[in-house]
Amino acid sequence: MRSLRHAKHVKPALHPTRSTLSSGLTAALLPLCLASPALAEATPSPAATATSSAPPNPEGAASTPTSSPAAPEQAKRQTELRISGPGGTVSPGRHTVGVRLLADGKPVKDGYVRLERAGSSGWEYAGRLLTRWDGLGTGTLNFPQDTRLRAVYQGASTRTPATSREIVIDVATTTFRQRAVRVASQQAGKPYRYGSTGPGSFDCSGLMVYVFKQVGKQLPRTSQAQLDATQRISKSAMRPGDLVFTQRNGRVGHVGVYAGNNKFWVAPKSGDVVKLQTIYTSNYLVGRVR
Repeated sequence: MRSLRHAKHVKPALHPTRSTLSSGLTAALLPLCLASPALAEATPSPAATATSSAPPNPEGAASTPTSSPAAPEQAKRQTELRISGPGGTVSPGRHTVGVRLLADGKPVKDGYVRLERAGSSGWEYAGRLLTRWDGLGTGTLNFPQDTRLRAVYQGASTRTPATSREIVIDVATTTFRQRAVRVASQQAGKPYRYGSTGPGSFDCSGLMVYVFKQVGKQLPRTSQAQLDATQRISKSAMRPGDLVFTQRNGRVGHVGVYAGNNKFWVAPKSGDVVKLQTIYTSNYLVGRVR
């Protein structure tokens, strides 16, 4: 009877035991574990490929790579600068000016070019142009009278500086006084000779007689008579083409035609020549030809 009761409480084994399942998994996974080393050898990792492609270090060589030698400094490109202005004679006012900037024959883009005009104290700033993709830059400047003009490029880290040739903007004067200044400038370098009224030589008042005769005006022969024949104006109102009479001991000592910028055209003295000279004294009177 005891064995029968024990038999009733014993259930049949419907599922495999833990030990049996563990043994089965081990048997199933074992082939994969054994196959994985062969798979790794067939498909090398990127790191392994990069390492294997590098050449081995020679025996005794340093393990750290050495830096390559520095490249020599590149020579600067040679720059060329050209300038152009209105052709022929132009009227006073604003006119177009152009520049072209090249480096080793190729256009330079976004290059700043300085424009300079000749003044009483040398070359003076007149404006600035920026070049385009084709190396060209254009702008306008005011030209009240004949003007010498040039362009200057300061250079860059890869390009040399450059200065253009000078050009002259020929401005047609609108009054006989301005034309008189131009005629006077054309006599530059001719010698002084007392009592001469040109055209090969002049004294101071003789130069005024000649100059104004070329523009249709008649002046008396002597400087004192010329002062008496002109309209007296203030120094602040003085304009190119007016006459400047220097004084000495209350008398007129010299005469010239005002050119602007505190300068006048004169035939100074014996042994000298007609030239543009700074007004050297504050003791002078101004007369305007009518």
